[in-house]
Amino acid sequence: MDGISMYRGKALAAFLKAIGFIIPLMDSDHAGEFTQFLTPVLIREFTTNDNEMKKIVLKVVKQAVATEGVKVLYVREEIIPEFFANFWVRRNALDKKNYKQLIDTTAEMALKVGGAEIIKILEPELKDENEQYRKILMETIEKIVSNQGVADINAKLEEKLMDGILFAFQEQSAEDTQVVLNAFGTVVNCLGVRTKPYISQMCGIIQWRLNNRSARVRQQAADLIQRIAMVMKMCGQEVLMGRLGVILYEYLGEEYPEVLGSILGALKAIVNVIGMT
Repeated sequence: MDGISMYRGKALAAFLKAIGFIIPLMDSDHAGEFTQFLTPVLIREFTTNDNEMKKIVLKVVKQAVATEGVKVLYVREEIIPEFFANFWVRRNALDKKNYKQLIDTTAEMALKVGGAEIIKILEPELKDENEQYRKILMETIEKIVSNQGVADINAKLEEKLMDGILFAFQEQSAEDTQVVLNAFGTVVNCLGVRTKPYISQMCGIIQWRLNNRSARVRQQAADLIQRIAMVMKMCGQEVLMGRLGVILYEYLGEEYPEVLGSILGALKAIVNVIGMT
């Protein structure tokens, strides 16, 4: 602890790294005390431009937050505001070296204070103009929902979240769309029957995109059907699925093999849940 007070730069990074591994081994009272001592130093380093230090700070925050002795109220009031103000800005979130650690640390905070509380902070950013930033947000939300489900997400937040996810899906232009598709599928499947109010909008977007000039856009639409078919069945939307099946059948003349593969996959997903008739 003396070293953390005395040193800066690489030496401080080494001390922080060490204490990050020691805190989880302490009993809960000591872990809470040491985290309170450590937090001002971590917050000071939130603004560092050194990539290695950022990585270490993110890791230490994750380790401290996961420790039993660190209270929920302390994380909520002392760590979260500064953490989001400094790390969840486009410049830092887009740092390729550290974005995975940022996602892991944010998901750990969600385990501590509740998924809904963190999603509430992240959700407005889903409409950011930067596509790569939106993808990182989607990946984070997927991880939180996968870990914790959606039981603590109320109707108002659910509506905003679905609106943001639909926006992120529609605004994709990059080649790599797997992250957004996976996140969309995870959230919809976790919401289950709660997805019913959004299904007609989702199907409208899918139909429009199946008719798009871009092969990639058509493929995304078919891939999304595969991910939401089971939920549509849960919501009693067999008629709508039958209609989607007919539309997909009409697209079997697709010239691009990858797109045709996705269309066949979507047809199979529909047949699996509503039967061949």
